[in-house]
Formats: sequence, C-alpha cells, structure tokens
Amino acid sequence: MAVAESDIVRAAPSPVVDRFGRRFRYVRLSVTDLCNLSCHYCNPAQGCASTHQHKLSWDDLDFLVDVSVNDLGAEAVRITGGEPLVRPGLAGFIRGIRRHAALSDVALTTNGVLLERMGPALRDAGVDRVNISLDTFDAERFADITRGGSLQRCLDGIEAARTLFRRVKINCVALKPTVIAELADFVRFSHDKRIEVRFIELMPIFDEKEYFHAHFISIDDLRHHLDELGFTLVPEGDGPAEGNTTGYGPATTYRVAGTEARIGFISQMSNTKCLSCNKLRLTSDGALKPCLLMPEEIDLLGPIHRRDRAAVGQAMRWQFMMRADRYDTAIAVGQPVGRGMQATGG
Repeated sequence: MAVAESDIVRAAPSPVVDRFGRRFRYVRLSVTDLCNLSCHYCNPAQGCASTHQHKLSWDDLDFLVDVSVNDLGAEAVRITGGEPLVRPGLAGFIRGIRRHAALSDVALTTNGVLLERMGPALRDAGVDRVNISLDTFDAERFADITRGGSLQRCLDGIEAARTLFRRVKINCVALKPTVIAELADFVRFSHDKRIEVRFIELMPIFDEKEYFHAHFISIDDLRHHLDELGFTLVPEGDGPAEGNTTGYGPATTYRVAGTEARIGFISQMSNTKCLSCNKLRLTSDGALKPCLLMPEEIDLLGPIHRRDRAAVGQAMRWQFMMRADRYDTAIAVGQPVGRGMQATGG
C-alpha cells in the first residue's frame, strides 16, 4: 500500500550550529529578480541584468523550504525579491509551505506598491509579517530614489497592511542627506501608525561604489541627529543595554520616550551583528549565499532541479557551518561584491 508523504513521520532534524555557536534558524528566499521599481541603491547604474526567466519554479522553491525546515531545522522563511508580488502564484506558494508545522514564521519584504490589491490573499495564504520599503515622504524624492515610483501607492499599501498582518515594519534605507531632513517625520509616522520604523545602513553591494560613498550615513550619526531633535531612545523589553533584537533579523529596537513610536537600527556596516547571524539566503537563480557582503556563493540549481535532497541539505549545512565570524567591511567597500541587491535578494 502506498504511503502518502503527509503520513510519514520525520525525526526532528539535528540543529545546524557553526563553530561560533550560531544556529541556523532562518532562510531568506528570493522568488524573483524582477521589480516594478528601480531604486538606485538596489541596482547598479546600468540596471539589473535579469533574464526575465524564473530558473526556479514554485515547486523548486517549495522543495528548498522543505529541506530547510525538515532536514536542517529552519523555523522561519522570509520571502524577498526583486519585488516578490510581481511573480504570479506567490499566494499559492505560501499556502503550500504553511503545511510545515515546524515553520513558525513566514514574512515578506515588499515595496508596497501592489500590497493594497494583493494583501488579503497573502494574509489568507499565511503571511505573518510584512516589511515595507519607504525611504522618504517626499513624492519627488521618492520618484527619484525609485526611478519613477509612486509614493502614494506605497503609502496605500502600508495602510492596507496595517489592517491585514500581525506585524508591519517600515524599512528605511538611510540615505544622506534625505534621512536627516526627515527623521522627525519618520518618528511621527511610527507614533501615528503604531508601526516600527527601521533605519538600515546603506551597503556597497554592487561593484560601483560611488553611490555608497555619496549617500552613506552611519547609525551613530542618525542617533546623534535624533538626540539633537530631542528624542530619547529607550531600549525595548528586557534586552541588553543597547536594545534587544526582535524577530529573526539583526535590528536593534527602541521606544521613543513619551511617544508610541518604535525605532529600529540595522548597522551592518558600522557595527555588525555577524556573531548573531542565523540565516542563509537563496537567490532567485539558485545561488546559495552564506553572507550578503561576501562574494562567495554556491550553485544549488542543479541539485534542486534533480530533487537531490541529500546534496542540497549537505551544501546548506556546510555553507552555514563554514562561515567566517564576520565580514570585512573594508573589503566590501573597496572591492567588487558581485550582484546588485535586486539580483541578490533583499
């Protein structure tokens, strides 16, 4: 008698722990390198060299999640792009991976443009949390940063997300001088909407470094400007003195005293959180990357297409366990890192 896969009881996977005590818990999955915006910090000047073909089918991606959760012990998946909402079939894929009882968290990173229309289906499919990119409240600046995007469509997506998902966060890539001029606006937005705003240091992830050098501002400088504006940051919860990390990512979060605002910082250039990194990422063309700011990657396309469970699991386990303790920011700033963010997966 044939036995259905759903009737097979798998043994709990052995934890994957590297030589620095970091445990693999989290996979970031780029489902497309296509995007309906074209942000300067996401693309090199020549744009993303997309083939406009998805080398990994939804079944391929489902298989990768299956291996990550059931063989390697991953607890969380974050779906990224490009812009994941531009790929047809996203809700069905999410509904499928929600069959894994050990998968406790499914999150999505989006630019918000399509979220007003697609949000209900994504919630019903099983998305827990959404991070939405918003770098400015000025419509002209927004159009410039995104090469033609509509601020209002993004804001409409944020408003829809507030009613749909368990938690919504705003990702603001800190761009000098824009972010300095709008710091108070972001604090007010967080207070009014009860949404955490996370400021993310700009990264030099593609080979052309001029944009990085022209627009980088450190989190320490941002905190200095917040102090000058009269905002007092209070560490969240029972975390360490410098604030605690919430969720599966590297943000350090604070309350703004006297308000309902919550502010997070991701300081991957000036003060890395490498020693708590618990993730691997897969690009939309099947490359496994153990670190965003290192050029190393391994091609998993063939083993995934062959459904070679052992090879995929072994490669992921090996890549996680052999990671360096941290990346060298000087090398990242001065040498080619390879893909742009749109092609890497945010």
